[in-house]
Amino acid sequence: MATEFGANTTWGKNLQPSAPSTALMLGKDIRWIRVAVKAETSGPKWTLTIRDAKGRPLQALSSSFVAQDRPFWTDRLPTNELNFFLESTDPVAKVRLAEYVAMSATAKRPYYSIQGDKEVWVDLFESPLETVDTFHRRKGDAVGMLVAHSGSNLNGFKVWSCSGFLIAGAPKMLFVTNDHCGGPWSAEDRWSPGICETAVIDFSWDGDQIKREFGCRTVLRDPANDLAILELTGAQTDVPPMALVLRNKPLNDEPISIIHHPASLSKQISLNCKGITAAASAVGTVNLQSDFAHLCDTEGGSSGAPALDNDGLVVGVHHLGFQKDSHGKCDMLSKAVNVAKLIALLQSNKALTGYEIK
Repeated sequence: MATEFGANTTWGKNLQPSAPSTALMLGKDIRWIRVAVKAETSGPKWTLTIRDAKGRPLQALSSSFVAQDRPFWTDRLPTNELNFFLESTDPVAKVRLAEYVAMSATAKRPYYSIQGDKEVWVDLFESPLETVDTFHRRKGDAVGMLVAHSGSNLNGFKVWSCSGFLIAGAPKMLFVTNDHCGGPWSAEDRWSPGICETAVIDFSWDGDQIKREFGCRTVLRDPANDLAILELTGAQTDVPPMALVLRNKPLNDEPISIIHHPASLSKQISLNCKGITAAASAVGTVNLQSDFAHLCDTEGGSSGAPALDNDGLVVGVHHLGFQKDSHGKCDMLSKAVNVAKLIALLQSNKALTGYEIK
């Protein structure tokens, strides 16, 4: 239920002060670009200015930013066309544009898990107040979109997105998502240091150009229950959103809502759908030892989203869409990890997370 989202491309373009500027022009569907910059010389001082198609500066880097032995990733730059200008008083200065990640406005190959002919989620902020009230909009502040990329010539280059949510802002910023959001490959290949290091968690992916981004410092994994807790890092001036609260009481058959980024869309909410526990036992596709079923419409990219009760408390973490039963029939059920599994993971790692169960 992660979703492919754009492309990760090896580039290998060299820049020198004496050479003309270099342009990167991509399709109109591209919304953001990140570029990996490498210093090819250690002595010369240089400045690299990255501009949009109209010549407006988007980001400027210098030789003091970029170590020679490792790439430096730019910010997410909100355009589909970039121009690179390298300036230096030393003509031997050389900078390499090693690769880039181009993030599209829409997901690739969507596969909806929806109850009807059309999805019934609505935009969290663009919908009228009589559809989505202020209470749910405020809860949505803690929901973020995880964008990650990795790969090699062996397993392919991938860019993907998931949802997730903040459960603590101090002493550590803790962000919950699914373990399978650590990579589209086998479990042992997920959450490599490079994936965490280059991942972006954006709490403001809402159809505008404003960024509220944090990075990934460490990952606590629970592959058996498809859970991952990320410790986030950001600028010292960044104030994290208000964290969501976990519910200690088990879910019954009751209304829930899910705030998510289906198909890498801006923040959506599936309202007033139903969480299902005991009644799902007869279906055979729901592992009730760890999960519950629900009828909220979801899509690739919804993985890691919080399932909330009517009081706005987290009762589960969405992680699976529709599946076929033993007779080959679609079960028409999505699945969420019960919040008890998340609480158990936090309780067994108090020293690492610093999280206190309320």
